[in-house]
Amino acid sequence: MVVFGSNRSDSGGIGRRETQRSCVLSHMSTTPRTPDVAVGRHALLARAFETFGTAMAGFVEERMVGYFGDEEETPWNLVAAGKLGRTDSSGVTDPLFQLLVIRRFWGPAFADFFKDDLRPLVGQLVEARNLWAHFNLPSEAAYADRLLLAMERIVAPVAPEVTSDLRALRTELNDPETGDTEISIESPVSPDTVGLIAQLRKTESAFEDLQRRYGELTDQLTATRRAAAGKQLKLSKAENNARDLAREAERLEARLEAELLSRNRMEWLFVAFITLMVLVMTLISL
Repeated sequence: MVVFGSNRSDSGGIGRRETQRSCVLSHMSTTPRTPDVAVGRHALLARAFETFGTAMAGFVEERMVGYFGDEEETPWNLVAAGKLGRTDSSGVTDPLFQLLVIRRFWGPAFADFFKDDLRPLVGQLVEARNLWAHFNLPSEAAYADRLLLAMERIVAPVAPEVTSDLRALRTELNDPETGDTEISIESPVSPDTVGLIAQLRKTESAFEDLQRRYGELTDQLTATRRAAAGKQLKLSKAENNARDLAREAERLEARLEAELLSRNRMEWLFVAFITLMVLVMTLISL
């Protein structure tokens, strides 16, 4: 425990203030810090993903160039981004892009290097990276530990020297004090840090609200699309029925014209027959 003695002064007010200051500093030295666990864990995983992406960049590029070929006009990352349905020119050091590439081209480009038991870890890291980007990671420390272990297992055959960095991050995860040796316990927390943490929490809350609204809008859009699809289906059926009725009307019209033509022929034949009979009777009477 750090004990601070009070400074004596001729002025009683100054002496009391110095005594209070000593008590506060003494209390700060004995009271353990309570860092924001979620923020610290999120920052630690950011460092882990950055370490992972830097270590995997050259390896992924070498494998993909070997698979796609080295074309200056169409570099492998743009070709892979197109096949992944990503419109951005994804950087080769982006860990999410690397993981998506490994998962998508596992068979032709990576299966002969990695063991099959590592393939599920790639999918887990893709999901975790998306959750990390949206501040939705599970709060359990064991989950973050599994992510670090998965990164370590994938990096180990590529860059064994980097595994020590990931192990250090795992140690820091389980014992946060090991990563904070540069921070003095007797120093008060920086107001800027407190403000940033508060701002981050507000941002996370606003983002969750946006996610909720986005989900509601998505549901409304889906319902609207379904209603429009139902109306379109009914309209298509009505159009088909109208076309069927039009074809039936044309068929009946053609049949009616044929019957009228046949009837006209019969009437002319009957008139001709009557005329012939009258003429024959007239000749006979003469």
